Amino acid sequence: MKIALEETNSETVDLIGHSSGGVILRIFLAEDSFNGKSYSGKNFTSNLVTLGSPHQAIRATSLRKFVDKTYPGNFFSDVNYVSIGGEININSSETKFITKILAKNSYRSISGEKNAIGDGLVPLSSSLLKGSQKITLKSTAHSGIFGKNWYGSHSRIDSWYGEINWV
Repeated sequence: MKIALEETNSETVDLIGHSSGGVILRIFLAEDSFNGKSYSGKNFTSNLVTLGSPHQAIRATSLRKFVDKTYPGNFFSDVNYVSIGGEININSSETKFITKILAKNSYRSISGEKNAIGDGLVPLSSSLLKGSQKITLKSTAHSGIFGKNWYGSHSRIDSWYGEINWV
């Protein structure tokens, strides 16, 4: 982080996390010690953008439960939270075979609804963080493994990047 700040001669950076990386970045913002280390990322972060991150879940991992309980929603008022979720028809030609096999079980384990709308792995209801700016991308899969167009595809980056209310 220090290198990015020095090389850009900036006081703040924007953080972008995909999938569980978005959940972990919520811990990174905190000054509290986590596993013996304090990151205090909020002191040099303007925007936190999460892509298909499983924020809210009925059956969450212990880490996700900890984050959602300790730092719920847009916890730090001086950071602009943006959450981006995808919607994809799991039976369409845009998805890959693995999506057709895994999506409903993944949706059920996260949200309790096997027929939820989502990106083929994370339900939309989980990826849109409470209190954040919410962006929904149509025909967007969780990753390239799940479909041909995902959050990191050029066309999708152009779409979500342009919709963000940057601070």
